Amino acid sequence: MGSWQIVLIDKTAGGVVPPSQLQPIAAALQQQVDNDFAPAWGARADISAPAAGDAIPPGAWRVNVVDSLPGLGGVHLDDQGQPYAEAVNTPDLSVTISHEVLEMLADPWGNRFTQGPNIDPNFPGRQVFYLVEVADPCEVTSYSIGGVPVSDFILPTFYDPHAAAPFDFRNTLAGPLPQKVPQGCYISWFDPADGKWHRQTTGGLFITADANPGSNPREDRDSAFGEDDA
Repeated sequence: MGSWQIVLIDKTAGGVVPPSQLQPIAAALQQQVDNDFAPAWGARADISAPAAGDAIPPGAWRVNVVDSLPGLGGVHLDDQGQPYAEAVNTPDLSVTISHEVLEMLADPWGNRFTQGPNIDPNFPGRQVFYLVEVADPCEVTSYSIGGVPVSDFILPTFYDPHAAAPFDFRNTLAGPLPQKVPQGCYISWFDPADGKWHRQTTGGLFITADANPGSNPREDRDSAFGEDDA
């Protein structure tokens, strides 16, 4: 995987999250990516929060801080096919930004799958394809870097039913797939046997939705379920 540039930008009404607030978050995320995430997933980035008037590096991926999200959250592709994300300004802003940055790095284009056993007990042993979203299966867990809370993330071992712990960076998950993810977390997958998207919701329910073959998988998943828990 590559190395990218990511910028944190305030898009709130009135500019209530200035660069001086975003720069410590960017510094903590830089440490998280360099020291924790890259050794596990091989993806790196230079992360910054440009000051007012500073030029945005060409081709940089943006994480926009917004007041609210009337549409879908998560990582998306813009009209030029470049990844971007939006994070709502809440007390958990640094965790939300960390969540989006890590998922952007693990799967920039929204088309990365990994095969594994179905976690739905109604279909034991069936092999399905999980959309790689590294923060969703453990999103209730966070940790601190220099006093800045950041998101936990799964490790590649999470997808290996024969692997030994840890399965996430904070070592909170009880087991790998087909272990269900904890309450408050979620995971999505495509089942070729029925051609549908499947999800374990944050409430622990298993739901399905029709897939649209040929479209971007992550965007199609979001559209199929009509919402995004990220």
